[in-house]
Parts: sequence; C-alpha cells; structure tokens
Amino acid sequence: MKVKMMSTTILIISILVFSIVLSGCITTLYEVDLANQRRVNLEFDLEMLRPETPVVMPDPLTLNEAVSIGLENNLDIRISRVMADIATDDALVEKLKMLPQANFSSRVSQSSATSASDEDTLRRTASLALTWNVLDFGLSYIRARQSAISKEIRRMERLRQAQILTLDIASAYWKAVLAEQSLKKIRKIEHEINKYKTKAELMVSQRRLDPIASKAIEKKIVELAVTASNLQAEISGAKIDLCELMGVDPMTEFTPARESFKNYVKKMPAPDSLDPRKLEMISLNNRPEFYSADLDIQIQQDEARAALLSMFPGISFDLTTYYDANSYYKNNFWITNGAGLTARLLSWPSQYVNWVNQIRTTDMVRLQRLLLTSGVIVQAHLALHEYAVRLRQFELYDDSFEIAEDLLTMSRERHELGLLSSWALTQRMLEEVVARLARDRRIIDLVNAYNTLLVTLGLDYSNWGEPLPDMDEESVPEDINYKDT
Repeated sequence: MKVKMMSTTILIISILVFSIVLSGCITTLYEVDLANQRRVNLEFDLEMLRPETPVVMPDPLTLNEAVSIGLENNLDIRISRVMADIATDDALVEKLKMLPQANFSSRVSQSSATSASDEDTLRRTASLALTWNVLDFGLSYIRARQSAISKEIRRMERLRQAQILTLDIASAYWKAVLAEQSLKKIRKIEHEINKYKTKAELMVSQRRLDPIASKAIEKKIVELAVTASNLQAEISGAKIDLCELMGVDPMTEFTPARESFKNYVKKMPAPDSLDPRKLEMISLNNRPEFYSADLDIQIQQDEARAALLSMFPGISFDLTTYYDANSYYKNNFWITNGAGLTARLLSWPSQYVNWVNQIRTTDMVRLQRLLLTSGVIVQAHLALHEYAVRLRQFELYDDSFEIAEDLLTMSRERHELGLLSSWALTQRMLEEVVARLARDRRIIDLVNAYNTLLVTLGLDYSNWGEPLPDMDEESVPEDINYKDT
C-alpha cells in the first residue's frame, strides 16, 4: 500500500513539474517575426489581387469588352462570390442541424481499491445515445430556411453591385475615349499653328509683321500645350480608374476603341417620350433591392415564428445503448428508450414579450420597404429630370461647337485669300478647341445621366440597348429567378 501511495505521489509531482516547464515554453509560442509575417502576407495579397485567370486585353478595347472583364475580375465582385460560397456553406450547416443528435462516449479507468465487493478495479464502459428533440427540430428548420433566404438576399445584392459597377465602367470608358479623341484633334491643330508661327517669325525677320503678332501666336501654342497636357492627365487617370474597375493591373496598356458618340446619343430617347409613371413601375419591378426587401420580411416572419415556437414545451425521444465490462454484472449490454417533456415556465413571460417584439419588428421591416418604394420613385423622377437637363445642355454646347467649327472654316477661307491674319486664325482655332472640350464634357455628363437613369430603373447592362419607351413596365429580369447552386 505504501508503495502505491509513493508511486502516486511521484506521478503527481512529475505532472506538476511538467506543467511548470510547459508553461515556461508557451511564452516562446507567441514570439512572431513581424517582418517575415508582413512579407508572407504581402506576397499572398499581391497574388490574390491578380485575376483568377489571365486577362487578354483586346486591342482596341470596346465598352462591351470592358464591362465583361470588369464583371469577371473586379475585386469587389470576386469578394461577393466568396461571400456567396460562405452563405451556401452556412445554409448547409443549418440544414444539418435538423438531424437528431447522436452521442458516443467511452471510458477506461483503473482504481487502487473498490468501494463495493461487486466492482472490478479496471472499469470499461461505453454508450451510444440517439436523441431527437421536436422543438429543436422545428427551430432548426426555421433557421435553415432563413439561411437559404439570406443566400438569395446576397445574390440580389450582387446583381445590384454589378449594375453599379457597369455604370462606373461606362463612365470611365467614355471619359477616356473622348479625351483621346480631343487630344488627337488638339495635336493636329497644334501642328498647324506651329507652321503659322514659323511663317510669322519669318515675316518678323523681314520686318513685314509686328513681333507682337508672333508672340501672340506663340502664346496660343502654349495654351494648346497646357490643354493637351491636361487632356493627357485625364486620359491616364481615366485609364487607371478603368483598370481598377476591371480588376486588372493599373499599368495594363490598352487602347479604347474609337466609338462614335453621335451614334450613341442618337439611340437615346427624347425625354418627352418617356412616361414618368411607366418609369416608376419599371424601377419598382426591376430593382433587386425590392426582392431583397421582400426576402427580409420573410426572414423576419420566420423570426416571429421561431419566437412563438420557443414558447412550447420541448418534447424529446431518446434511444441509448450501454456497455459495461464489469464482470459482476449479469448483462454487459443493455438498451434504454424513453420520452421527455421540458418546459421553462418562468421563461414564458420573456418569451411572450419577445414574440410580440418580433411581430412589431416585422411591421417595421414592411415600413422600411415602403420607404424604399417611395425613395426609388423619387429617384426615377430625379434621374429623368437630370437626363432631360443634361440633354438640353449638350444640345446647346453642341450648337456652340458647330458655330465655332463653322467660324473656323470661314476663317481658313479668309486666311487663304489673305483677308485674315495668322494670329486671328489661331484665335479661331483656340476657340474651336475650347468649344470642342466644353461639348465633350457635356457628352460625358449626358451619357452618365442616361446610364444613371437605366441603372435607377434596375436594368442590367444586357438590356441597356433596348428602346426604353417600348419596354414592358411589368417585365421581370431573367436573372432574378435564377437560383444559386
């Protein structure tokens, strides 16, 4: 007996010493090489920033291709896909919680002495229990349905995210296209004015022209150079923005296609041909946010059902198999089964208040959907108003540009006849450039306003080319009924 006690004492002391040594070593586990960790994480982040598949940039790059690349490789869209995968896994987890509980336990123990004459010093036991709680099953069913609905809400958010991304890509694309077209025109005029400057310097050297006139032409050349520099900066900035939106490296080289904005503008409907009430209905039937709002109400209704269900007593059924290797037992295997009823009586008042609160929350969510409806209706009217204003502004600036262009043509003719000085011609050229740039900026504003109207109506990019006045106000987008797998 003393030997056993001595052995037990030595074992306890050994465990204590091992625990002290281990606790001292644990501190080394928290020593981190921050520089190495940053380097490893940076390599991982840079690798994740690259598109999942190599992007072959078309030359030239059209708007359709830019949108396609952006919807595939944009970082926010890629993150949304990962969130969709997480939502799918969450839905599966909630479904699996509906299964009954199965618990297995096993134990082996050694005693130095027994407290009864019918016990072995070496005990070996095991059990397998299957339990099914009706109340937990009902709650798990509701949670699984809520998780599936939440996954659909995430999908609606991705659809809206794609629409907003398309709007941003189109804005950056047209900004780059028009800036490049204006820059080429300025370069051409700048080359022409340089010829007049050379001619004017020759005439000054021959004392046939006042030096002030030559300096005036030189000043116009500098003004054109400044304008060209600003346009070059706009092009570079627009391309960088477009690369970011497309999810490619900002240093990626590409050339926007020379698309005619006139054809694009001609396809735009006249504001007077658009019925505001019809636009309201189109937006109310197409915006993904409304489908999300409907699903939010379903989730909240299920939350109220779960609160009501939790007030009921819990009914459980169990089936357990036992094994005990005790040599004194008559049977080493046996099975038990039974049913139980559990009710938390003192929790009923709080559960009832929670149920009432969830019903009120459901009403609040409905009111939020009503606020969304009101807000979208106002957005549709504001978008139509903005489009009408921008179209009128573009028409005025386009008229001003055509007048400046006509004046430049007439000035060239007068200059060839010797009726107009080179300085006056360069002045007309600069006026034409200013009018062109002002017109081009209004084109960008007009395109953005019209595209904003389409996005406000909840239209996908594939539907942007459809005649807006002929669109069915009760139509539902095809991708709304698509289900994530």
